[in-house]
Amino acid sequence: MTDSGPSTSQERVIWEALARERVLKEAQTWIGTPYHHAASVKGAGVDCGTLLIEVYSNAGVIEKFSPRKYSRQFHLHRDEEWYKGYVETWASPVEDPKPGDLVLFKVGRLFAHGAIIIEPGWPYVIHAMAREEFVIPDDISRTALKNAEWIFYNPWKGPVT
Repeated sequence: MTDSGPSTSQERVIWEALARERVLKEAQTWIGTPYHHAASVKGAGVDCGTLLIEVYSNAGVIEKFSPRKYSRQFHLHRDEEWYKGYVETWASPVEDPKPGDLVLFKVGRLFAHGAIIIEPGWPYVIHAMAREEFVIPDDISRTALKNAEWIFYNPWKGPVT
């Protein structure tokens, strides 16, 4: 592999598999972190969006960035899909998610909740839930999110163009 990433398709497959393992291991280290809107400190507080940024950047998949300030209820009063827009700067939609991919849920008017897929065959995820008050592993089929519209994303396929 080169400094700019894998140069052959076989190297890319190996690189992605190793990166997926890093994402899953990093996500597990956030379990139990309290839910705190707009925070991003492991063990102290994180929300669903900052969890994605922290996990994928700490795993070396994306560059860390700071989302703009946002209301805890942005999904109830806005029309701009800014959360989805951030995700689409570094990930592309996929039909068949794998562990390490992510899922966005439509909550209210917008895609406003994100989670990391942790097992093949979905719906097992790690996410920061205000209602649960912590980052938790979860079975989405047992939550209110089971009826939400969702989109799966693969961060290894690059941004939406």
